[in-house]
Amino acid sequence: MPGIVRTAKVITAFFSRVGGAAEGLVRRFMPDPFVLVLLLTLVSLGLGLAVMPGEEALWGRSATLVSAWTAGFGNPEILKFGLQIILIVVTGEAIAESPPARAGLAWLTALPKSPRGAVLLVSSFAVVTGWVHWGFGLVASALLAREVGRSLRARGIKVHYALLGTGAYTSMLLWHAGLTASAPLLMNTEKNFVSEALGLTGHKIPLTETILAPYNLAACAVLALIVPPLVWAMHPKDVVEAPADLVAATVEADEPSAKDARTPAERLDRSRVLTLVVGLLGLTFLVRHIRENGFDLNHNVVNVSFLMLGMALHRSPVAYARAIAKSTRGVSGVVLQFPFYGGILAVMNKTGLSERIAHLFIAGANARTLPLMTFLASIVTKSFVPSGAGEWAVEGPVMLKAAKELGAPYGKITMAVAYGNMLGNMYQPFWSLPLLGLMGLRAKDIMGFCLILFVVCLPILGLALWL
Repeated sequence: MPGIVRTAKVITAFFSRVGGAAEGLVRRFMPDPFVLVLLLTLVSLGLGLAVMPGEEALWGRSATLVSAWTAGFGNPEILKFGLQIILIVVTGEAIAESPPARAGLAWLTALPKSPRGAVLLVSSFAVVTGWVHWGFGLVASALLAREVGRSLRARGIKVHYALLGTGAYTSMLLWHAGLTASAPLLMNTEKNFVSEALGLTGHKIPLTETILAPYNLAACAVLALIVPPLVWAMHPKDVVEAPADLVAATVEADEPSAKDARTPAERLDRSRVLTLVVGLLGLTFLVRHIRENGFDLNHNVVNVSFLMLGMALHRSPVAYARAIAKSTRGVSGVVLQFPFYGGILAVMNKTGLSERIAHLFIAGANARTLPLMTFLASIVTKSFVPSGAGEWAVEGPVMLKAAKELGAPYGKITMAVAYGNMLGNMYQPFWSLPLLGLMGLRAKDIMGFCLILFVVCLPILGLALWL
């Protein structure tokens, strides 16, 4: 027993030093995420121009490519998805600002008695909720981490606030292997564009070969068991606490009650009945949806549920509107960067750049090695296309075509792309933007710790695909 304790202390000390070193390195060299997307834009345009087919002169091909890039900014699917993400963030934070939610968070955040206990709580919550639903998991984990940071600072307990953010961001580490995974759910529908592109109209890949496959469930269980303790172990000796202004901003003054209203308009503005009735009426949709479809959540279902629940929990229409207005500060990064990634996606589609990246990895592969090579290719493609659905759109047809030729299992190839996409979140900071906005952090504050998670989790996911 003493030997086990000593070993645990050595491992903890090792990851604490490594995590601190990685954090310092990333803080020094990592640019702002907006700078990163501008650099990725130039790289994708340059590579796209180099591989773009056609007989046109360089100037003509450049003009065509720039036209495709700018057209991607207005891609209706990209804009629709961006608005869905914004709604998830602002409605989720508005719920957290409601009186019942504040009371519940106060109880939950009082549970940790030490810095590492707080990190373990947030990380465990994030991994589980992210697997269940990535949108809810990301927002709920960020809000929990923020409130835990506030609570600990108020109690005089020093915790590394950025590491709490890292723990919350692990909600994106298992999402594409969970219940709201884009690629597996798409391939489980009889009519999907990937199967049709392969001449397999009507063919679908059942969830028993993807999300519910034994190798995937085993990989998820292993990561769920080791990731929270790993984040716990990375807690450095030198801590950076939650910002003082974040602690001071916990609760706003309560809204005046309808009893104090002097005019009919004020009585409506402060009416508890109006938001309660509309909110509860809207929530009947969720009950009906679960009864008819089970726990089949999508972005629209989550957004409607969050919107209606927030109204029901707040004391008046004006109080809810103010909570929504306050929460919009966390989505500026998404609003700014989403169109640029739409442009990059358009460049990759126009030039076939994603296919070139895929073929670099799968050339010479066989049925046994194709899943692993697909996994590695997906990690690289993640740099340019952070969206899981977007990456599957550009990479899925290429990889499944190779699987068809080599006789590799379609389900495992689907999960290989999914694994690369979700693991890539540990170096691609785009999906951390909502979390960073909610917590008042910068990408460089958490990505050093995330890189350690990337290195540890990569061989585990690769082994799951190999076996």
